[in-house]
Amino acid sequence: MIVRGRGSQVDRELGSKCMKRKEFLKEIEGFDKGALNEKANKLAEELMKLRFKQAAKQLEKGHLLRETRRSLARVKTKLTQKANKA
Repeated sequence: MIVRGRGSQVDRELGSKCMKRKEFLKEIEGFDKGALNEKANKLAEELMKLRFKQAAKQLEKGHLLRETRRSLARVKTKLTQKANKA
């Protein structure tokens, strides 16, 4: 059985998530090494706080852990790319 209304809703949700990722990548593209290190430290600190909240069963939005972890990985990847380029 095919439900027509659901597919478009899922596509919209995935599209908005992809846009957020693309916007984040555009944002960090112009950062220098110092700004990228600062962003990485901020994300690592936020990730630590989220992990503590999860351990204490106080984290309501579990997806934030995954998003923060992936954002940190993107920043670290960009740092590595800039280091290899220079």
